[in-house]
Amino acid sequence: MGISSSLYNGLTGMNSYSTGISVVSDNVANANTTGFKANDIRFGDLILGEYSFGTNDKESEGAGSSVLGIVTDFSQGTLLDTSNWSDLAISGKGFFIVNDGSQDFYTRDGTFHIGIEGTGEEAQYFLVNQQGYKVQGIDGDIEIANPDTYAKFYVNMKGEIIAVNGEGEEETLGQIKLAGFTNENGLVRNGGNLYSKGPESGEPFYSDNEEKAAYFGKIIDSCVESSNVDLAAEMVNLIVYQAGYNANSKTITTSSELINTSINMIR
Repeated sequence: MGISSSLYNGLTGMNSYSTGISVVSDNVANANTTGFKANDIRFGDLILGEYSFGTNDKESEGAGSSVLGIVTDFSQGTLLDTSNWSDLAISGKGFFIVNDGSQDFYTRDGTFHIGIEGTGEEAQYFLVNQQGYKVQGIDGDIEIANPDTYAKFYVNMKGEIIAVNGEGEEETLGQIKLAGFTNENGLVRNGGNLYSKGPESGEPFYSDNEEKAAYFGKIIDSCVESSNVDLAAEMVNLIVYQAGYNANSKTITTSSELINTSINMIR
């Protein structure tokens, strides 16, 4: 391996560690984002060719490192109590489904509220997320007709939305449907706490499928799921990646000095 090769090795290492720092910064920035799932980076080595020793033994010549991929930790975040009945969290596996009118998205962010479409007597009320996308139930959009006529609402662990009138009589207005995937890391991150189906996620299966019902967690009302980012672990990763970046930059400066020494020998 020549001196010039070590320059490129250091460059690949700096690029890899800078990507790692970017991933850490994204996690830290989302430490308080509802339902956020932390990401982690996977590094891999690069091979340029083989060393020549004049024997039958072969040894691969390294060419630095690369980023193999970024994986998401879908473990449960802490559940935080709120005073809003339509704030929902999933204790266990699964995703809420929201629809923008043309496409389903999947999310662990259950900060929902009642949204209004139309005005006056034609007004319709639906359970929606912060972007106004409609939460999906077993029978499609969850419509809450005449919400002002009820004294209170609550959601049971099955995801059934129960309305209680002034006489204490209960009425089931709909049931929230959850989605699951065989490969959660195949989901595509869309921003706004939303994911969409990806080519490697597999087709979604749903909580109304009796064969899959045991897969899904329980729905908890007046509660939201916090980010699962571990700030202490992220700070350790940041220190490691920064040290790695600095070390690789040192290999570049050292290689540059050696090249300059070789050039100066013939002056």
